[in-house]
Formats: sequence, structure tokens, C-alpha cells
Amino acid sequence: MVPLAQLGLIRSLADGRYVRLDLLGGADRQDLLAGFEGLSRRSRYLRFFSAMGELPVRIVDGLLNTDALLHVAIGARLLADNGSVQSPIVGVARYFRTSDSESFAEPAVAVVDALHGHGLGRLLLRCISRHARDNGITRFRAHALADNARIRQILAQSRGILVERDGAVVVYDVDIRKRSSGGDRASVATSVRSTA
Repeated sequence: MVPLAQLGLIRSLADGRYVRLDLLGGADRQDLLAGFEGLSRRSRYLRFFSAMGELPVRIVDGLLNTDALLHVAIGARLLADNGSVQSPIVGVARYFRTSDSESFAEPAVAVVDALHGHGLGRLLLRCISRHARDNGITRFRAHALADNARIRQILAQSRGILVERDGAVVVYDVDIRKRSSGGDRASVATSVRSTA
């Protein structure tokens, strides 16, 4: 199921600029590749566990060919003052359901360096968390580099539970169900290999 509310969402960032969030598709290839150029070497390392020089075709194809159910990818573009959507894609969030459990999914987020600290990563995470819940997913299993202090702090704030440490990689389970008090647990949810 693809919730209609998840398509064409327009939201504001901390600095007052607006972004539009859409499910990614085949027509987004060039904007996705251009957005990758906005990631520094460090951001690429934190997101992909490698400071790759270019985005591999298999990753691009995976982001652009999702089923909007088991595998979802959402892209963000800034809006111009006149409301038109700008290029390139400045942030991407995705999840895919893991094979070991129907209730778990592995998330990922990347935001171009120029927009770090403006709330885009958290916005993307809220969006994919809601989408995941609508599709019966209750937990994100997040992998992060052990030396990524920022993401580990966000994982802890999200009440993520450290379940494994394998050398340089740590694994957290994060409950993305809504809190009983009506708050959105995913409002501070985190992602795997995030640079946001």
C-alpha cells in the first residue's frame, strides 16, 4: 500500500526553505546522481561504509526500482521561491524489509552536506517510518559505524537498543511504532548509515 499522503509532501526546513518529498522512480536518475555529488568524502564513508567516488549502478537501480511496499525510496528536492521543484535531489531515505522477519526493515538516509543540520534527515526518517508502519513494519534494524558518534547519539535518543557489535559496525533495533501517548516515536528515529 502506498499512502497517498506520502506522495508530493511539501514541508519546511529549519531555515524556512521548503522541500518536496516524493517516491523515487526511473525519471529521477540524473537528479539522484547529481545529488550524490553533494556528499563529501566523509559523508559518503558514513553512509556507504566506503568513500566511493561514484554511486554504483546497482545502488542507483535499487533506489529507482522499488515496489513501494517491501522496498521504498523517497527523495527530497528544494522548492524555488515560485514553488517550482528544483534539481538535484538533496536527500534520500529508503527502507527495505529484511528477510529474517516481516516486521523488521533496514533503513538508510543521506542528505547533501549543504543541508546538514536543517532537519531534512529527520523529516525523511519520519516519512519512511510512517510508510513502514502503514506496511506492517514495527522495527528498524539500523547498522552504523561505531565511530559515527552523531548517529549513535540519535539511535540512543530513539530508544534504539544495541543488539550487536561486529568490529567497526554496530547494530541497533529501533521501535518505530507510535507511542501510546500519541507522540511519534519515529520523530527522532534514526537510520542505518545516516549522514543526516
